[in-house]
Amino acid sequence: MLKQSRNLLVSVLCIIGLQGAPQVQAESLAKSRATAGQLLDNIDQATWLTEGDGKHIVYIFFDPDCPYCHKLYESLRPLIGEMALQLRWIPVGMLAATSPGKAAAILQAANPLDAFHKNEDNFNFSDSGPGGAIAPAANMTDKTRLDLAANLSVLQEQNLFAVPVAVFQASDGQGFMFQGAPPDKTLRQLLQYVQ
Repeated sequence: MLKQSRNLLVSVLCIIGLQGAPQVQAESLAKSRATAGQLLDNIDQATWLTEGDGKHIVYIFFDPDCPYCHKLYESLRPLIGEMALQLRWIPVGMLAATSPGKAAAILQAANPLDAFHKNEDNFNFSDSGPGGAIAPAANMTDKTRLDLAANLSVLQEQNLFAVPVAVFQASDGQGFMFQGAPPDKTLRQLLQYVQ
């Protein structure tokens, strides 16, 4: 197992362009993997929307108003069937004044996955800033308020304050995570390690 973890670490360093990286970068990646493991240990406290039925599970924390989350959404969708992925989208409302209401509208919809798709498929880049297309919920139920608070807590307990964050169990049995929206080629290479 240790050899497999070391091989994965070297492969990931190459993928993200850190070939011959100094020890400090390898240590940073190892710390990131420890954080990913802690996220996965607490992931059952979160509420998510499931997209796809593949055997390779990836959890993604997203904000409905986040342009980088939207970019990751666009990059991941074609890979669901091709890479046998099951995406578990975890909404948080943290970036804009409308974010909590939009996250609530998604969770409270009759079909939350359809509401999520509506938000992302019609994402708007305007002069006033980017934003998801779904209207904020007029009223947030107590359950939704608790679910969104739990989602944010799982993320922030690991000192993560930006989205998107994608986390999964890697092929070496340990957690792995990345933040932001990597280029499509890098994303595809990273996802080949999803267990």
